[in-house]
Amino acid sequence: MLYPSLTETRSCLSLTQKPNLDTNLCNSYRPISNLSFLSKTLERLVSLQFLPYLEQSGLLPSNQSGFRAHHSTETALLSLLSEIYSAVDRSELTLLALYDVSAAFDMVDHNILLQRLETSYGLQGLPLCWFRSYLSERTHMIISGDSRTKWIHVKLGVPQGSVLGPLLFILYTAEIPSLFPLSGASGHLFADDVQAFVHGSPSSQLLLVERIQSLSNSLHSWMSSNRLSLNASKTQFIWFGTPQQLLKIDFPLLSEMFPHYSFSSSVRDLGVTLDSSLTFKEHISSLTRSSYFHLRRLRVVRRSVSSSVFTTLVHAFICSRIDYCNSLLIGLPKVRLSPLQSVLNAAARLIARRPRYSHISTFMFQELHWLPIFARIKFKILILVSKAQRGLAPKYLADVILRPLSVTSHRPLRSSSRLDLLVPHTRTAMAQSRSFASIGPSLWNMLSPSTRSKILSSNLSSSFAFLKTYFFSCGLAHWQRF
Repeated sequence: MLYPSLTETRSCLSLTQKPNLDTNLCNSYRPISNLSFLSKTLERLVSLQFLPYLEQSGLLPSNQSGFRAHHSTETALLSLLSEIYSAVDRSELTLLALYDVSAAFDMVDHNILLQRLETSYGLQGLPLCWFRSYLSERTHMIISGDSRTKWIHVKLGVPQGSVLGPLLFILYTAEIPSLFPLSGASGHLFADDVQAFVHGSPSSQLLLVERIQSLSNSLHSWMSSNRLSLNASKTQFIWFGTPQQLLKIDFPLLSEMFPHYSFSSSVRDLGVTLDSSLTFKEHISSLTRSSYFHLRRLRVVRRSVSSSVFTTLVHAFICSRIDYCNSLLIGLPKVRLSPLQSVLNAAARLIARRPRYSHISTFMFQELHWLPIFARIKFKILILVSKAQRGLAPKYLADVILRPLSVTSHRPLRSSSRLDLLVPHTRTAMAQSRSFASIGPSLWNMLSPSTRSKILSSNLSSSFAFLKTYFFSCGLAHWQRF
């Protein structure tokens, strides 16, 4: 049973979307609804009933990773890179298009949403009436400093800052993935960010752009019919491949045939900078600069707080940055990762109150219970592999983690009793060492059978602790060689 809604008024706070935007322009702000405690409590109760119904019925799009349990920007990007590495293994290029929806959450049509809830998701009777009551008769006031606007009725949009708003937006845009196959493309969504890609040989580069153009037209038509619009100024296109493959792209010809298309050498996708050759040079450089900036700020407060508090601050401002989407860096050479290791070394010196250029020993990292950067990356990969086997990972990652029994035969195999995973055949070193479908099972098979069994039989938090302890007990040099 669902709970009745309350008709209430609420104020709206406006925050700038990015620090460097012009504060004098209205479109630089993102409205955040100031919701009451009772309203959010009711939304949470409804969400606890509605979301399991959607998950169990398979009504949520499998390639939408926004605002869903066990889904994240990291899993979405990991899946994207695995597709790109597979294309590289086939000597193909990948053309990626990143679309941005203008004011997406604020332009959701209530009538279309309610009709979709009824026809596509089977809501009828009291549940449908509750959502109609939840969306209708909303009033907003915008407060800026000491001034405020009059109360106005809101006829479009889902409230940002609410519990149900993100889920309703996902349901509203659930038809977008069905547009990808019509143009021969694949894609992924994270909330209102749409990324679509096509693969092909360098000789078919014109055809690939035509397929993306066809998809762009389909997306534009769908958005127009659903009161949404694509932000053309923020749409980005980028080619991926090996340096040899990228040299075969005829950019002057593409500019002549598609004058409205501009191809970037690097793009920022879900907080990670991707370059055409996937060296992650720009991403690591940017990450290193921001980490040192925060380390300099933390150095000022080091003497003003206790050691435990300061360690927590370093974890929050430095380690969290280093660990964000670090599984994407798997397979990079040691020289590429060394700037990130230098950041960790500087953070460890700051915690231990050591001089700036003093030597960092392995013992110091063990005292902090920190893994070096190369081990942190492999630790993250193994965590995702174990989650995939527990059913706690997105379907698009779980589908590439296979047991030999599920592929080769229906008879029990010795590898199955050892909990081995199938390592797919690859031709290139890039796909072998960097694609999640390949490196994930490879790292898992390196663990001893007893360790694998222990990880899968323990609860999630215990398995994390056990795996980290296992890394230290094996010796970090063992993992560095792999």
